[in-house]
Amino acid sequence: MSDHLEGLNESQRAAAIAPAPQLVLAGAGSGKTETLARRAIDLILQRDEPPERLLCITFTNRAAAEMRARMAMKLGPRAPHWVGTFHACMARLLTEDAGAAVEAAPRGFTILDPPRSRALVGQLTGIKDVKEMAMVQEAVSLLRNYGVKPKGRPPKTPALTRFEGEVLDQAMTVLPAYIAELRRQRVLDFDDLLVVPAEAMEQDPALAARWSARWSEILVDEYQDTNAAQHRLLRLLASGHGRVFAVGDDCQSIYGWRGAEIAHIRRFGQDFPKARQAIKLETNYRSTRTILAAANAIAAKDPEAMRKTLHSAAPLGVAGAAIALYGVETAEEEGRAVISWIRGLRQQSPDQPLRECAVLVRAGFVSEPIMDALREAGVPAQMVSDREADLPREVLAVIAWLRLSLSRDADMDHGERWDAAADDAFRRACVLPRRPVTGQAFARLRQHATEGEIAFADAVPTAPISEPERKAFAAVLDVARLIQERIMARRTKSSEALQIAADLSGLADALSDSAPLRRSWQALLGRADRLGSVHDFAEASALGALDVEPEGPDSIQVMTLHRAKGLEFDHVFMAGLEEGIFPSRKAEQQGTLPEERRLFYVGLTRARYTLRLSYVHRRRQWKSNPSRFIAEIPRNLLTGSVPAAKAETGDKTKSAAGRKPSAATARKLPSEADTARMVAAFKSRKRVPSSRG
Repeated sequence: MSDHLEGLNESQRAAAIAPAPQLVLAGAGSGKTETLARRAIDLILQRDEPPERLLCITFTNRAAAEMRARMAMKLGPRAPHWVGTFHACMARLLTEDAGAAVEAAPRGFTILDPPRSRALVGQLTGIKDVKEMAMVQEAVSLLRNYGVKPKGRPPKTPALTRFEGEVLDQAMTVLPAYIAELRRQRVLDFDDLLVVPAEAMEQDPALAARWSARWSEILVDEYQDTNAAQHRLLRLLASGHGRVFAVGDDCQSIYGWRGAEIAHIRRFGQDFPKARQAIKLETNYRSTRTILAAANAIAAKDPEAMRKTLHSAAPLGVAGAAIALYGVETAEEEGRAVISWIRGLRQQSPDQPLRECAVLVRAGFVSEPIMDALREAGVPAQMVSDREADLPREVLAVIAWLRLSLSRDADMDHGERWDAAADDAFRRACVLPRRPVTGQAFARLRQHATEGEIAFADAVPTAPISEPERKAFAAVLDVARLIQERIMARRTKSSEALQIAADLSGLADALSDSAPLRRSWQALLGRADRLGSVHDFAEASALGALDVEPEGPDSIQVMTLHRAKGLEFDHVFMAGLEEGIFPSRKAEQQGTLPEERRLFYVGLTRARYTLRLSYVHRRRQWKSNPSRFIAEIPRNLLTGSVPAAKAETGDKTKSAAGRKPSAATARKLPSEADTARMVAAFKSRKRVPSSRG
């Protein structure tokens, strides 16, 4: 066996060398990322594929950084050049072909970040409420990814039917004005990065052929998470060769609510008819046999699942601890149960890192009494947010200064050149710290750069602007040169490079003006190095996609199950396992119970060594019943307060509307006072937690 394939099991090796198109059905913890990386290495070392001819697509920048690191260990400078998220790779492609091939992506286009995208929706609709504005913007984003035209009809998918009719109507109404305003401002939002290149290729077959010819193979991680726009784009980019190597697991498809289509992985053979039978990775290197037996039992309840059975790589006879089940009376008792769990772990292993212990919940409100209990007990805990916090403009400006400095290329033969991909960073750097640069001056600079097909920075010496304006622009470039020289001289990490950019640009003082600014800045420094090299960080930050949590102190990780996807922990406590919460009532009403079951499967498979489950008999004054998913785990795998009566089980994918609830799902009806309170809360658009949880 070749050295670069050493250590792979038989299935992983078969996947690494299989001809494309090929689907690899990779179970949880089966080494899919390693397999994909080894395949890219094999293509370069054994099949002489040029590194620039491979396109490796991931779903997070964290995964992209990990992929690059694994490939660089074996290949060094021969590692693939195109490794990143769909959005990052398409932003790079549009930048390289800006203006010439795609009219909607002019030279130096700016990417509208989420806060400004929401603000634009608010401006066009007149909506003032921040939450309502965000919801309409989310619906607009989904409509665009589904390819809905301004006068078209939205498809009836779970991602769209979850919105109230009023929200969807507002989104459809504002859609044409929103797109028109993006074009008028010559900016692209995140959805444009997928929609614009797809539409351009559909309208121009020659462009589709040229772009498809750039790569000899496309490798895609987490294929089950592709949405309509990504799937459409992928098929267009592969139209010339059909060589798609897709890795994924339909049992971990949990993002239907945001547009992911499980059908894409299940119909891979139809989309790519030359594909052979899917290769299955079923050896799990993470969890105990007991945990895997529970996960297999849950997966088996989905009649449409692509069959596979996870096997533990642990030695035979080592089953692991039984799954502990707690039934407690109140949410407060559930919090105390978490404290007892942690204390028990520390007694057994005093050196157990707390960050390797996670509390996972289906709904955010379940974590509130648990966090209260942890705080009262003095146990360090971190509530990990589902959403990336919006960065302040001062922090974004420092990132822009860093990106601008890294875009400079200077050598003895060709002189100085700046990369047009950083044109938006140059524009932001001209704004903070404030300089005497007017919008009119920048418009003239942009026009001159566009006509000459050069970067904005390269256009400064010859643009038709006044001398004071030229000096103001030149001063920005002088600082960028100094930042680059200091970074290169020290061979700095990303966090150090950011601090250099803050100091030399003059923004360091502004970052200490307030406590929120200081926290945001320190959080960015804490996560920057985890995205790879300085250049990796700059590429990720260009899209505002810094999806890595800062290291922080050693503490218990509390998060939703969706946030835990892709992570793993030594010990996991899944809380709030009650009917109406998990699965949620909305899932039963909308017919998305299979996705809820897959989410439960994802939760189980986050645990390496021990797993604890808990449910509450009475939450927020309403009587609760254990989740039906608990009853789907074989009783011999459970220990503790196993319910005497099984919860209602089976696949009920149709709406529960009009059906009499069973004893397992029955609930006490709210009082008139409760009903009045809920109606008043809805009308005022203020989120008031339901007393039924």
